[in-house]
Amino acid sequence: AQIAQDFLRSAKREAERIGIEGVQILGPAPAAMARRAGKHRFQLLVQASERAPLHRLLSAWVQRLDSLPGMRKVRWVLDVDPLDVV
Repeated sequence: AQIAQDFLRSAKREAERIGIEGVQILGPAPAAMARRAGKHRFQLLVQASERAPLHRLLSAWVQRLDSLPGMRKVRWVLDVDPLDVV
């Protein structure tokens, strides 16, 4: 669980370094279903009032995630327009 939280904290810092105006990043926080199949689950919520800044952030951010510590030890998913948001 700690590895996942640390990874998401690093991911959030990296997104904030990119610095796209109008994008808000919340979390990390436990996912709606915090444990599933014995695995701990956490989430970041990235939101913006317009799609363009969000897309600019995501295209730059996803490329940088590969270099983050712990990336090979976690499984992460990018869900655009998620249905389950806590």
